[in-house]
Amino acid sequence: MDGVPKQFDLVSGDGRIAGDAKYYTAVNGTSLPPAKFATIAEYLWLLEKTKARERFLIFGNDRRVPEWWLDRHGDLTSFTFYYLSDGGVLERLN
Repeated sequence: MDGVPKQFDLVSGDGRIAGDAKYYTAVNGTSLPPAKFATIAEYLWLLEKTKARERFLIFGNDRRVPEWWLDRHGDLTSFTFYYLSDGGVLERLN
């Protein structure tokens, strides 16, 4: 997409909307996952390099992971974070 060396999971036909899906969990089910935080930052950086007008990440599994990231770094991005529950409910996190 636009010369970005990543095939994003969710892209509209015209390329105006682009996003990626992540399925993360806390370390040992309880602890903050620093390596996953770095990966979230990497995907935001890659999305930033696209020409898409709307950019987002959607998370499954443990909603604490994107919430923790947003608590610490949410002021660094304008992209939308979503959480998709096991029951199929989509919720905007920021």
